[in-house]
Amino acid sequence: MRNREIKIFILGCIGLCLPFFLIAAAASREMLIVCVSLAAVLISAFCLFTAWRYRRLRQLNDQMRRVREGLYQMNPQDYEEGELSILHSEIYKVTVQLRESAEQLQAQQQFLSDSLSDISHQLKTPLTSMMMMVDLMQQPDMDPVRQQEFLRLIAAQLTRMRWLIQSLLKMAKLQAGAVQFLPNSITIRALINKALSQAEAEMLRNNVEWVLECPESFVLTVDENWTAEALGNILRNCAEHAPNGQIRILCTRTALVDQIVIEDNGEGIDPQDLPHLFERFYRGKNAKPDSVGIGLAMSQQILAAQDGTLSVESTPGRGSRFLIRLDRKSTR
Repeated sequence: MRNREIKIFILGCIGLCLPFFLIAAAASREMLIVCVSLAAVLISAFCLFTAWRYRRLRQLNDQMRRVREGLYQMNPQDYEEGELSILHSEIYKVTVQLRESAEQLQAQQQFLSDSLSDISHQLKTPLTSMMMMVDLMQQPDMDPVRQQEFLRLIAAQLTRMRWLIQSLLKMAKLQAGAVQFLPNSITIRALINKALSQAEAEMLRNNVEWVLECPESFVLTVDENWTAEALGNILRNCAEHAPNGQIRILCTRTALVDQIVIEDNGEGIDPQDLPHLFERFYRGKNAKPDSVGIGLAMSQQILAAQDGTLSVESTPGRGSRFLIRLDRKSTR
């Protein structure tokens, strides 16, 4: 009876029935008893139905309270057909959306935390090194030749830090889905030449030659800059592990996919490292001291974002073979 609409309904029914009660009383006592009994039965039936309906509404209210507290468990089969079941269904849909949003938010927060931790870890060592060298350079009896050597080392560390920060930011944008890929038609030779220009310094440093075996008419429709960076990372990795060796780049086309194979005749990859090769910041047994472990992970993410795949086969002492597949439906 605490609900205002129920009080109004009962008072309205009494007011509506009162003239009939007076007419029945004037007719006979038995007629009055029948009319009063019939009115009481109808009002009682309404109250019972209303109580059942309000019990269902309280259940929905309790479920919404649990959702507000972060408990998203709801059974869509709790109710049958009817308006309340439709309301329950809509609440269930909203609950699913809220749960997914909460999970996405939690994943984003975890990703942000991991990214900040990674950046902090990767920058800590070069920053500490540079601070020590700056302290030594401030000594009044510092040898000028040693001072110039420290300046050269600091410049090298700053260059590495700039590359590291740029790479970490690119990785963060890729993982957050904030990169807008702009596909355009480009010949495979132009794309690989752009990738080779990015890996040229590493190839010259390790005295690595390259061989390109791709048809002139081979055209892809991909994001030129990002795809060239993905290929460049793979080429740099091959050059790093194949000093005085050779890198071969082969292109093939099937009815379903375009394939690019990049293989070297270097030291190869340890079988235990293969399952983790594309993990962020993973450094294998043959990794160089200054290796960070970002390049291949970034390459895989760039290609995956364009409906491509990146896999690797390797035999220790006989080199590695990276296979890139791009779905031709996504490159038209």
